[in-house]
Amino acid sequence: MLSFWVGVMESKSAQPRRGSAATRIAAALAVLLVAVYFLVPRRSAVEAAANRPINVLLIVADTLRADRLACYGYPRPTSPNIDKLARAGTRYERNHSQACWTLPSMISMMTGRSVVEEVKALPPQPTVLGEVARDAGFETAAFLTNQGLGPASGFQRGWETYHSLDNERADSLASSFVDWHSTRTDTRPWFGWVHFIDPHEPYEPDAAHDVFQGPRIDHARIEGQLRAAQSELEKLSPDPRTQSLEDSVARATSDSNRYDGEVLSVDDGVGAILAELERSGELEHTLVIFCADHGEMLYEQRQQPLITHASLEANGHLPQGVLELFGHGHRPWYYEHLWRTPLILAGPGMPANAVRSHLSENLDIFPTVLEALGLPARPELEGRSLWGGAESGHERVFAYGHRTSAVIESSGLKLIVHPPEMFLEKAGGEPKLELHDLASDPGELTDLAQERADDARRLLQEVRAWHARSPHYGSDRTAEEQLKVLKKLGYIEGDR
Repeated sequence: MLSFWVGVMESKSAQPRRGSAATRIAAALAVLLVAVYFLVPRRSAVEAAANRPINVLLIVADTLRADRLACYGYPRPTSPNIDKLARAGTRYERNHSQACWTLPSMISMMTGRSVVEEVKALPPQPTVLGEVARDAGFETAAFLTNQGLGPASGFQRGWETYHSLDNERADSLASSFVDWHSTRTDTRPWFGWVHFIDPHEPYEPDAAHDVFQGPRIDHARIEGQLRAAQSELEKLSPDPRTQSLEDSVARATSDSNRYDGEVLSVDDGVGAILAELERSGELEHTLVIFCADHGEMLYEQRQQPLITHASLEANGHLPQGVLELFGHGHRPWYYEHLWRTPLILAGPGMPANAVRSHLSENLDIFPTVLEALGLPARPELEGRSLWGGAESGHERVFAYGHRTSAVIESSGLKLIVHPPEMFLEKAGGEPKLELHDLASDPGELTDLAQERADDARRLLQEVRAWHARSPHYGSDRTAEEQLKVLKKLGYIEGDR
């Protein structure tokens, strides 16, 4: 740029002076621009590089819903360390995962591409995030406790260190990372992935974290809707062994409290890892990404009749009483309790104590890491980089899992596309559509699919177009060992 302006000045000075106002103004502007170039502060290439992270740490909390963290508005102190991380970085308020259960969600996160079929292991074709980091010269290490991501799943690709533990608590998993980090002798920068499982059902916090007692925060709503559904239960399951309403309310409260204890357990694990990075002096050079693969239902919404009837047929009655009419765990549901997940980015290049309110998604993580590390963009990635605290600009976010699809628009309008058999209708028929408008109904209590049929049809076409343009990997190539793991975790039944 400087040589360009010097050339302009030399060419003008070589011309005969005619004394015109235009010539004098042009010369003055040239001098001014040279002065601005040297005098106005700006980031040099060295400064820009210094503002990039040296290391990256991806922390995934399995089954963690955003609304159970204090930094996302929860009134209980479940997350002091995560809250501190949010204050140090940028929190994405309306982030969504790409699926309602772990496998498709983590396949999407690691490949940067959508999953629109029942894939049960990492497909061999796409390059995954760990491979990109390793090939760029990073030491890579993964520490996982969800066996669905174990050796039979294919998720070991790209990780030079790969610790797949079986349902270990957060403190044990954090210790594995700390031991690795504190004793490593490799001088390369590193990329780490830590995947906690504590909030996953069954909720069994240890004594140190089982500290939340009393009514759940939304007790009035939960008790009211359980009571309103009791007469329906009595028709479906008149068997005297069916759990009473009082016991159902107590169970809904206990599950919620123990879930909060598991969130606190993850928070302590996060705190131990961040303390190790601070001790080593690496925290200020590390981009920390905190997210979840999906959330969890704790009886806030009705579940599809097929699930209730499956329990009725298997047991002869409904053992958990009225609770079996409501969603618990993570199945084919896309209510915000399950679909909306936390996303926090902290470290070099990320604004502190910032909140972004536009739609974002876990697909944004892959391109964000690439830009943060100065690696080339990959055109096949579907997400958008959030580096520097950017808004994603997504107009829509899509998800798929358990044969159910969903789309949410930036306006808050959301469509869920259920297979008809989930509502005891003939398989292969028209899907069951469920439409919610979060702007006017944040609790998702009113289905608008009939009232706003045009919106439902429009969004259904968006979902179908998304399915058509997304990659198709084939869902029948899964190792038998992986199928056994998924059956043990309760994700698949029978011979599927």
